[in-house]
Amino acid sequence: MKIPPQIRCQGRSNCNSCALRRDMVCSDVSLENLVDFHAGIDDFDFEPGATMFTLGTVADAVYCIRGGAAKMVHLEPSGTVRIVRVLKAGDVAGLESTFRRHYDYSAIAIDKLRACRIPMPYFHKFIGSHPGLQMRLMERSQAALGEAENWLAQMVGGAIPARIRVARLLLKLWTGNGDRILRFSGEDMASILGITFETVSRVTSEFARLGILHKVPGKEKRYFRGDIAALEKIAREG
Repeated sequence: MKIPPQIRCQGRSNCNSCALRRDMVCSDVSLENLVDFHAGIDDFDFEPGATMFTLGTVADAVYCIRGGAAKMVHLEPSGTVRIVRVLKAGDVAGLESTFRRHYDYSAIAIDKLRACRIPMPYFHKFIGSHPGLQMRLMERSQAALGEAENWLAQMVGGAIPARIRVARLLLKLWTGNGDRILRFSGEDMASILGITFETVSRVTSEFARLGILHKVPGKEKRYFRGDIAALEKIAREG
């Protein structure tokens, strides 16, 4: 029997000592006001493949991602399952459902992920008492909308050659300031781009042959090493 990916609670968060506090949604809230806020927040570790929340279930919390990445999966009316966005450190999963009853998509950990879980009633109360957080929330919502529109325009458009779309996707999956790129399966990449698995395989094999993309073995096998400058040059061809 296959064992499902594990989810572990690591105990209560401490917002005061969070290395990413300046990048989080509560960055404009003073340390004094955070004393009570973090009392109701728990830290969770999600193993690769673990589900943070599921499409259509009650939106009972938001998750501030502190490390790793998650894919947002949406079920289209046609029945097609599509990855519509990737969230990384500093992003908030479930933000679009802050004032809705249910989640609009599923959030699934891509690699080992750490996130702070903020119960929705607690989040609502904190938003209501801190005007600065309201503005920050609006900015994050607008940024998420812009990212979704950009995602569609740059990668899903049928007229854009597959080679360019794959390069743009790899740049979206680029993490940090080095050459490390989150390594999605061929099926996931095809789902995002709306092309076939065979096309993805052909393009990534071409990139590997040109020395633009390298698979990483061992503990880093969930990543590619990429020539970022070369990928950026290809991405601009469109």
